[in-house]
Amino acid sequence: MSEAPDLGALPGEAPPPPKPPRSWFGAVTIALNAVGTILILVMAVAVNLDIIGREAFKRPIAGVTEFLGLSIVAVVFLQMANTLREDRHVSNDLIMTAVARRRPRLAYFFYGVFHLIGAVLMGFIVWYVVPILRDNYVGDFYKGTGGVIEIPVWPFMLVIVIGGAVSVIQYLLLAAREFTRAARER
Repeated sequence: MSEAPDLGALPGEAPPPPKPPRSWFGAVTIALNAVGTILILVMAVAVNLDIIGREAFKRPIAGVTEFLGLSIVAVVFLQMANTLREDRHVSNDLIMTAVARRRPRLAYFFYGVFHLIGAVLMGFIVWYVVPILRDNYVGDFYKGTGGVIEIPVWPFMLVIVIGGAVSVIQYLLLAAREFTRAARER
């Protein structure tokens, strides 16, 4: 009888420490994750400075709200591929854990299908955002108030395209891993 697949840490358990990247692609996902973390810190500083400006000087910092709105989406796409790679995304595996105990091969197969669906859906997002990126770049679109603060939108759209494309690749790698596990399982 084969052992049930490792589906990650159980609820309440500490996750295992992160593994060093074993490939250049792993290093790319870690680098994007790090940029996302730095952006979170920049957002935190911007919010605090804006609050201090509002309360102490009655002068908010122009553009902070617009910057935060664009940055939150950027952070998600910067960190998504590494989150998938490290298996740290939110999931409910109640049914799949039961399936994995009895039929691990079937569980691996379904996880492979789930990752393929993720790749397709993320691919749709990238496909949809590429023309928006082009229009924002060519049209010089910005958020904010003209003459006061103008934050170009295209860099944030570029982050969505890059993060989304890297996530598609990560989903495909995960799907290949699960299908390989399913084929090897007896």
